[in-house]
Amino acid sequence: MHRKNISLDSSAEFPYIQQCVLCNQVLVPPRVSAVLGKNATLACRVEVDSNLSLTQSSWERRLPSGSVTLAVYNPRLGISVPPEYERRLSFHSPSPHDATIVLEDVSFADVGIYTCKVATFPLGNTQASTTVSVLVEPKVYVSAGSVALVDGGNETAVATCIAERARPPAEVSWETDLHGASEAQLQDEANGTTTTQVHYMWHPSRHGQGHTLTCVVRHPALQADFRVPYLVSVLFAPDIMVLGYDGDWFVGRKTSS
Repeated sequence: MHRKNISLDSSAEFPYIQQCVLCNQVLVPPRVSAVLGKNATLACRVEVDSNLSLTQSSWERRLPSGSVTLAVYNPRLGISVPPEYERRLSFHSPSPHDATIVLEDVSFADVGIYTCKVATFPLGNTQASTTVSVLVEPKVYVSAGSVALVDGGNETAVATCIAERARPPAEVSWETDLHGASEAQLQDEANGTTTTQVHYMWHPSRHGQGHTLTCVVRHPALQADFRVPYLVSVLFAPDIMVLGYDGDWFVGRKTSS
């Protein structure tokens, strides 16, 4: 029997294997940040070589009790979603190259690791995982200080900017041309969120009357910085001036000459 020696280093004799080292890929983002109560998109792009055929794509979630299947797309049989997820989970645009799903009305219970799996013939299974975290958008408002601002008075809180019940904690700051200082307080809430309060402390002066403090809140759940202006109002005594004095005052004078 004639035997042909085959070199494992020869790319010419193994073109299919070399072509397909990277021809079956599952691409997902490393993390997905979802906003509480809103929809989350878990992207999964499938790169399948023309020599392969997609037999099925699916999503699984890792739980302490083991992995559970959330959704399955089969080009021949269609889509399958278990009853506990069918009302709020769907494929975005299922195809041999797209296994992206949308999870609606996200809650804290949805935090965890999700895996996109792709089965192709003849290579078999390929998968990639992403971690879903849940953000909570803060409620932002500004409140006035507890005491009136009086010219020349002691240092006091002009106003307080509050970013309430955020996850993670919001970044809060004040913008102004007054020469004061900020004092921050963080309070952890029972549901895993954090309330941030930042007081603006200042020695009241009549020169600050009508100036503006701007509260600036930054948070990954906000598409842009949230800005709230606050107008400074200072109480001060009026300036008293006497006009028309001619320097010739005497006892008993009633009118000017």
